Amino acid sequence: MSAVEEQGRAFMPVSRIIADGYGGDFGPGSQCRVTRVTLQGGLDIVRWQSTFEQPVEMPLHDDSERIHFSFTNLLKGKASCSFRDGRRQRRYVIDQGTGSISYGRSRNGLYHQQGEIDNITVMIHPELLTQWELEIDPTLYNALACDHCFLDGHRSGEMSATAHQLSNALTYAPGQPRSSLWLYGQSVTLVSLFLEARRSVDCACRLSPIDRQRLQHARERLLADLGKAPSLSELARESGLSQPKLTRGFRQLFLNSVYGVFQQARMTQARSRLLEGDESVMRVASDLGYANASHFATAFRKQFGINPSLLKQGGRSTSLAPSKLS
Repeated sequence: MSAVEEQGRAFMPVSRIIADGYGGDFGPGSQCRVTRVTLQGGLDIVRWQSTFEQPVEMPLHDDSERIHFSFTNLLKGKASCSFRDGRRQRRYVIDQGTGSISYGRSRNGLYHQQGEIDNITVMIHPELLTQWELEIDPTLYNALACDHCFLDGHRSGEMSATAHQLSNALTYAPGQPRSSLWLYGQSVTLVSLFLEARRSVDCACRLSPIDRQRLQHARERLLADLGKAPSLSELARESGLSQPKLTRGFRQLFLNSVYGVFQQARMTQARSRLLEGDESVMRVASDLGYANASHFATAFRKQFGINPSLLKQGGRSTSLAPSKLS
């Protein structure tokens, strides 16, 4: 398929990027693989795994005609995407352990990455989403009606666990293939968790720019040491917010409680370290503030649906490992 030309720049069609087995050549020190499973007309699961030692910018043209419910399981480095909003280019930072809802019929944009990323996306046609009869909040409904949106910051432990299970199912595991019915059920679950997360909070558009900045600062301070969370009073004082405004703002902007954001980041780091295979479960638990290994295992299982010891034994860095679906 030929690229779409705009203002002298060649935009690559998304349909080409998400082709199963795609592994574009991005130069030395780069690896990229896409695993795609079509479950029915208008519904696909796509896993994107890539490592770019040098910064990469990809001009993309969205010809997919799909709403993308996307969750980033792993990010070691930086990633972002940008779209033209009127006269300016608006940039969205991609974070590990968070999800976004994106829809851009025939929209052009830029994808930026340096480092490693592992992302799972459920792509669904708007008509099929309507047939599922899920409750869609007004903000998302209006954005979809305009044929373009990018809503980020979706987080929850259940969402993370479901996204990891889908990603693992798209990685070859001898003797343990997942059926199309199971994949369909998990895809519906992931989409519904995105919509549930949106219903559970007030609209973030009510936050002033200064409050957004203060909340971002509070989140950075919160995650500076994953072995020990600061107290709410300390976090509120340092960020210049009252405790009620801090806790309410976290739910509005980050779709989670203050401790929920901390806990999810802590478990995500634990998973990354265990997949590297060089540290014991107890060492990782201790570094992240757990004196009791069983308490750590319970929290980890709640987040990802698997015991940390089993992940360490069977998952030693599945990143960019050979992939197959039976």
